[in-house]
Amino acid sequence: MVTRTIEVYDNEFMTVAAGSPSLSPGSAIVNNSDTPDGTVFQFAGGSPVVVTLDDTSSDPNVLEDDDYSHHTISDGGGLVATSSGVEAESLIFVRALDEFGDQIGPIITITVFSQGNNVQDVWAFHSDAPLVAGGQYEKTSGDNIGSASYSSIPNQPVCYAPGTQIDTPDGPRAVETLRPGDLVLTRDHGPQPIRWVHSGEHPLENTEVDCKPILIAAGALGKGLPAQDLIVSPQHKILLGGYGQLEEYFDLIAFAPAKALTQLRGIRHMNGKTKITWIHFACDRHEIVTANGCLSESLLLGTMAVNGLTAAERQTVIDLFGPAQLPGAALNGPPALKCLKVGAVRRQLKRSLEAKIKLLAREISKWDVDAAMERHESVRLRDIKDIAQARVENVA
Repeated sequence: MVTRTIEVYDNEFMTVAAGSPSLSPGSAIVNNSDTPDGTVFQFAGGSPVVVTLDDTSSDPNVLEDDDYSHHTISDGGGLVATSSGVEAESLIFVRALDEFGDQIGPIITITVFSQGNNVQDVWAFHSDAPLVAGGQYEKTSGDNIGSASYSSIPNQPVCYAPGTQIDTPDGPRAVETLRPGDLVLTRDHGPQPIRWVHSGEHPLENTEVDCKPILIAAGALGKGLPAQDLIVSPQHKILLGGYGQLEEYFDLIAFAPAKALTQLRGIRHMNGKTKITWIHFACDRHEIVTANGCLSESLLLGTMAVNGLTAAERQTVIDLFGPAQLPGAALNGPPALKCLKVGAVRRQLKRSLEAKIKLLAREISKWDVDAAMERHESVRLRDIKDIAQARVENVA
């Protein structure tokens, strides 16, 4: 048995919009087969809830459709009863509508969850993209097979591993020694007090690769950056595009999830890890701090982070920071920097390395760059970098 957590919305938050050509206005989202294409939904807003379940299926990395008996709720977060058998029922693909009722933006995948082997008893849904409160979304198509990997419906903390050195006015300190009231150095606001610290041990034996810790080797982000190996959670945000951190790949300073950078040499998932202790700390604001010599983030107390806490911990942070000012907002927001999406980061890295190869090809006529480019789609970016380095050395 493997315990899993998923982040979902109450199905009552997504209802059929007034004027929808099908289904009854105000009714909650249901499974794909009962939802005609063209149905228009409206998202009411509200925060997602973290739900815990025990997976005894043959593949504990996937919340399957038609396998409710192997997915048993241990903490339903108020949405579904303990001991209920649940399944990922189906997928509904939607696009946002603009003020004129025209579809805009990318396809969004909505996963709906049912219980008790009843395809029509939908209790929650997950969206793979942010939804706008009051926004309307039109169904374009769907899939009656809803099986979804747990990594696609995540509840992952943003954390540092023990031993990470955080810059303070008195010099670097191991993150596990920091306490509320201690000062840390921030890029934007100088020394700032820590308001809240949290730590916990997490088993990793049955964790999907995409959810494994990320190792950023010394120098992987730039010369001397980080100064020593840095271990962070996959969603932990790393500054790029400035201060010597991947400036050759990105023109603008922004954050990127650590897992978006694993195509680069020296940055990888730690697949052999069987457990890890994660530590995170929050300040009055979301801050850019220095960890092992490179710039990354303090904890942003957004809905995912807060709902992933126990009830007592949630109450503690709300007492400390006050309630969110707007639905879906962080308790200590707004974010310190824009965060790029994983796909956008990987595409930019690919484009940058392709451009470097072409530039070197013009300068070194002995290069067979066309052969390298033909191989590009079947190799990782780090391999392309190896090709470039090897050929430079051979020519030299």
